[in-house]
Amino acid sequence: MIKTLQWFPKRFSPGDMDASGGDRLLGKTELSRLAVLIRETAQNSWDARNEQGRPLFGVSLRRTDYRLRDDLADLLSEGRHGDLASMRRHANFRLLEIYDRGTQGLDGPADLSPAGKGRSARFQDLILKFGVSHNNGTTGGTYGFGKTAAFAYSGIGTIIYWTRCRNPEGYLEDRFIVSAFGESYQEKGVQFTGRHWWGRLSDDGESVLPIIGEDAAELGARFFERGFAPGETGTSLLVLDPLIADEEDAEDAAAEPLHRLTSDPVEMEQDFERRARQAIRANLWPKMITPPGADASPMALELSVASRPIDLGTAEGGALLLWGSGLNAIRAARTGGEEIRTPQGLPVKVIEILRNRKVIGHLALVQRVPAAETPLAFDDLDPAREDESRLLRIALMRGQAELVVTTVDWVQREAPVGTDWLAVFKSSDDFDEYYAEAEPPAHDNWVTEGSSSESSKIIRHTKTRVRQRITEVIHPEIDTPAPTSTTIPRSTGALSRRLGAMLPGPTPRLDDVVRKPGTGRRRADARPRWHVEARAPRLVRTAADGMQEQEVRFMVTGDAPMGRVRLTVSLLGDEGLHEPVPPQKLGIRWQHATPDGKDMAVVPTGEEIGVRFLGAPRRALRVELTAGSTDGRS
Repeated sequence: MIKTLQWFPKRFSPGDMDASGGDRLLGKTELSRLAVLIRETAQNSWDARNEQGRPLFGVSLRRTDYRLRDDLADLLSEGRHGDLASMRRHANFRLLEIYDRGTQGLDGPADLSPAGKGRSARFQDLILKFGVSHNNGTTGGTYGFGKTAAFAYSGIGTIIYWTRCRNPEGYLEDRFIVSAFGESYQEKGVQFTGRHWWGRLSDDGESVLPIIGEDAAELGARFFERGFAPGETGTSLLVLDPLIADEEDAEDAAAEPLHRLTSDPVEMEQDFERRARQAIRANLWPKMITPPGADASPMALELSVASRPIDLGTAEGGALLLWGSGLNAIRAARTGGEEIRTPQGLPVKVIEILRNRKVIGHLALVQRVPAAETPLAFDDLDPAREDESRLLRIALMRGQAELVVTTVDWVQREAPVGTDWLAVFKSSDDFDEYYAEAEPPAHDNWVTEGSSSESSKIIRHTKTRVRQRITEVIHPEIDTPAPTSTTIPRSTGALSRRLGAMLPGPTPRLDDVVRKPGTGRRRADARPRWHVEARAPRLVRTAADGMQEQEVRFMVTGDAPMGRVRLTVSLLGDEGLHEPVPPQKLGIRWQHATPDGKDMAVVPTGEEIGVRFLGAPRRALRVELTAGSTDGRS
C-alpha cells in the first residue's frame, strides 16, 4: 500500500514568479525539447561527479502497467492533480527515467537553512529554488533552464526525484520528493504560483521536506527502474507522461504526426529511440571519446527503450572518430602528448588562438579524404552527409566542461574538390568564465549581446581568428577579406571556387591534402575564365509576412555559350561573419534561365539575367553570384 505524500502548493509572496512563465523568462532555444532535456541533465550530472571514478549518465523510456499507474495516482492523490488521476486508464502512459551514478547526488541541507560558505546546496538549488547561477566556467550554468526543461517535457508537468547523497553530517541518506509546474490559480481568496511539491510538510506547515531514509529508499525502489548499489550515490528523476512525440523532430514532416498516447506503441518508441540517440551523440560525443593514455571515456552513457539497451555507436567509427581525433589532439597539445592522427592517418593540426599574446583557446583542424573512408549507411555526426539537416563543421566547447555548446560554420566555403574537413574549438581553462558568460540560459551558443565588454570582445575575436586560421589552411590561395557591405558592387568578379567543389573533378593526392599553406605550385594562368557582373539588389515588394522580395540583375561571361550560376544569400552578423540562408527558404525565381537544383541555374553567357529571392527584413544581406561551366570546368 502506497502512502499518500503531503501536498505543499506555493503561495504568492512578493517577488515570486508565476510557474507557467518560467520558461519564457529564461529565453528560447532552437533545440528540440528532448535535446535540451538531455543536454541540461547531463551537464548537471557532470558538474556533480565525484572527484574519483567515472560518472554514469543514463536515459530510459518505459511503459507502465495499471498497478504502477494506480500507485502513482495514490502517491499524489492529495492536492490539485486531476491530470494524473485521469491517466490511470491510459495504457500508453510512459515514464522517462534519467539517472546518474558516481555523482554526489542532491546533497546539502534538505530544507532552506543556510548551507554555509563553500558547502554544497544542490538539493536546495534544484528542488526548492529557481534560476540559481553557476556561471563560473566550470559547470553547465544555471539550474533554472534545466529545471524547466524537465517539467516542460512532462505532459502533466510533474517530476519525481530520488537521490542518495551524504547529508551534512556525512552519512548516506536517501531523499524522495515530487515537484510540479502548473498554471497559477486562486483558491479561497489566496493566490498560488502553480508550483507544487509532494513530500512531508515542515512542523510549521510553511515549507516542504523530502521523505528521508528507509521510507525514501522503498518509494524509490517502487517507482524507479535503476536502483543504487551499496555505498553508491547519485540522482534519478522520473518524467511523468513524457512528451516523446515531437512534430518538429519528426523524421518525415509530411507524414501524420505521432501522438504519445494514441499512436502505435512500437512505432512511437522507435521514433523516440532515433531522436534520443541522435541527441545524445550530437551533444555528448566528447564524453564518449577516451583521452590519450586513458583506459576509458570520461563518462559512461546509456540509453534504453522498453528495457532494451540501445547502441550509441561508440564502436562503429565514422565521423565520431574524426570529431574525437580533433578533441584528443587538443587534449594532447595541452598535456604535451604525442601528435594525434585521424583514422585515415592524416595528422590533426592544432592551432593556438591568441589574444593579447595569451592563449584563449585551441583549434583542431581535422582534414579528410572521403574517397579513402568507408562511409556508414547513416552517420548523424557527419557534416558532409547528403541531406537537408547537414551538421555544421566547427564544434565549440568550453575547456573544463567538455560538452558541445553548438556547431557553427564560420568559414562558409566548400572544401577543395575531393577533400573535406571539420574542426573543434576548445576554450582555455583560464578563459572559460568569459565563454560561459556569453552563453544564453540554454548554453547552446556564444553570443555577444548581453555579455560584458570583455566577454563580448573575446567571442568576436574568437570568431575572427578561427575563421582566418581555417581559411589559411583549407584555402591558402585565397586571400580575400570578409565583405562588410550590405550590397553587391556593380562588378563582383567572383570566381566560383565553391561551385567547383560541387562539380566533377580529379581526386587529390594525399600529399595535396596535408601540404602546408604556401607549398603548392603557382598556376601559370590564375585569371578566371568565368566572370559575373551584377547590379545592386533592388527591392521588388514586401510580402504579407514581412519578407522582402529582392531582385538582382547580372551577366555571366565565359568561354562557352552556356554557363552555370549559383546564388548564395547570407545574413551578416558580427565583423562580417555570416549565416547562410537555406535555399529552400529563399523562394528563388530565375528569369531567362533554366533552374538546375534549388540554388543554381543554367544561363546564356553575355546576356543580362535576373534572379529574385526573399530576404529577411531589417537584416543586412550578403548576396553572392558565382559561375562556372556546365561541365564542371572553370
